[in-house]
Amino acid sequence: GEATMADPRAYGGYGGAASPSPSLDSVEISPQSSPVHDYGVSSGGGGTGADGGGSGMRRRHVGQTGANGQYDRRQQPYGDDDKYRKSKRAVRRLDMFPKVQEDYQVRSDRGGLVTLVGYGIAVVLVLAEFASWSGERGRVVEHTFVDTSLNKRMRVDMNITFPSLHCDDLHLDAMDVAGDSQLNIVDTLVKKRLHLDGSILSAEEIRVEANKNSQKDKEREQLKDRKLPDDYCGSCYGAQEKEGDCCNTCDEVMNAYKRKRWGSQDVIRTAEQCQREGKADKMEPKRMSKGEGCNLSGYMMFSRVAGNFHIAMGEGVERDGRHIHQFLPEDSINFNASHVIHKLSFGPDYGLDDVRGRTSLDGVSKIVTEQNGSTGLFQYFVKIVPTTYKGFSEGRVLETNRYFFTERFRPLMTDVIEEAHHDLGGKDGLAGAHVGGAVGSGSHAAQEHHKVQNSLLPGVFFVYEIYPFAVEVTIQSVPFTHLLIRIMAIVGGTFTVMGQLMNLLGDGKKHRRRG
Repeated sequence: GEATMADPRAYGGYGGAASPSPSLDSVEISPQSSPVHDYGVSSGGGGTGADGGGSGMRRRHVGQTGANGQYDRRQQPYGDDDKYRKSKRAVRRLDMFPKVQEDYQVRSDRGGLVTLVGYGIAVVLVLAEFASWSGERGRVVEHTFVDTSLNKRMRVDMNITFPSLHCDDLHLDAMDVAGDSQLNIVDTLVKKRLHLDGSILSAEEIRVEANKNSQKDKEREQLKDRKLPDDYCGSCYGAQEKEGDCCNTCDEVMNAYKRKRWGSQDVIRTAEQCQREGKADKMEPKRMSKGEGCNLSGYMMFSRVAGNFHIAMGEGVERDGRHIHQFLPEDSINFNASHVIHKLSFGPDYGLDDVRGRTSLDGVSKIVTEQNGSTGLFQYFVKIVPTTYKGFSEGRVLETNRYFFTERFRPLMTDVIEEAHHDLGGKDGLAGAHVGGAVGSGSHAAQEHHKVQNSLLPGVFFVYEIYPFAVEVTIQSVPFTHLLIRIMAIVGGTFTVMGQLMNLLGDGKKHRRRG
């Protein structure tokens, strides 16, 4: 009778001959996705069937047909396999790269050449993009904005050497446009006495000089405390109202001069009473000391508004709301304003000098000689820009100030060259007379040379101004994903253009053939 493929007898019995192959009309083929089950290996021997002779072949387990000869799906578990096939078909529908059978593909020498050119262009552009990305990483970017900060203070760090200026004559004063002033700042600054060759005075040298000054102070106190004779009658130096008036104290001498409406400045310096009481030294400005230099280092704090700080001749005082310096004009020539600026910074120094990109006064050296005026007024006009650094110190925001400057020097002594005056005579026709200058030929011989002292205060002035704009300095960081996106765009765009070029070349060839 007829047998299906699911019947084991269709493949021969154990040890017997193989049965004839069934016809296609009598065989019901199971679906392709039918599960496969393994049967055990036949233990019989000598058979030549599909299972005979211990060949180890696997048999396909095909579902049984029902009573009406139809395939019975209930006997096979098709649920999981159907879901897999459906999902596979859904993914296949999303394929954006449809395949063309190889028989329909046409390759040409021209296409290969264009492909090589495309690869070369893509490689060059990718390398250029990588170099651009590497250059953008870590690049410093500056952004300017209006500074709205209020009530901030600024710190100025300095280290300046005056090689020919004694520390006793070095006074640092500061003032601003708001009216605040600081006179003779010493609490945060250190003065180091120097020899003229630049070496620092030893402790022993300082101690010996201190002992000499102390001895002089004791002698002065002894003179002041000395008892006067009972019949002592001090002179009023011509200011007495009547004969026999006495001025026993310096105040009495000054009052006597005021009653006469005479100036008392000169008599105070010479009166015996004022010298005994020590008022003569206080009234007369201190003369310049010589033979030493001084190094000034440290810092100072002031409000972040425009102003100036300076080291100038004489001691600064406030009088009638004005800042003045007391000194002897004839002693101005002895104030040597030569200086060397080792360091000057406005704000904390975070070691970002290479990033700042600013001009600096560090290392500036100015030495005056007789040829350039002996001494004079040095002025540095400093423009300060508030600066914020971000990304330089593990998330910290660093605030400081950058600056740039211009400078000017005005000498105390100026060499004046006056041209010779020639009197051409009057109406009487007398010949003109040569006045001044040397006798001889040439323009230089007809000129007179001499120096005049200018009306200025010798010293070093730093005039600063705060800009209303602030600068934010950041390090640019370009993620690696940006590089990948650009590379993908370069590669895709390159081969897209190459494909369009091939289409144009192919169309042109077709047009030529048609023609």
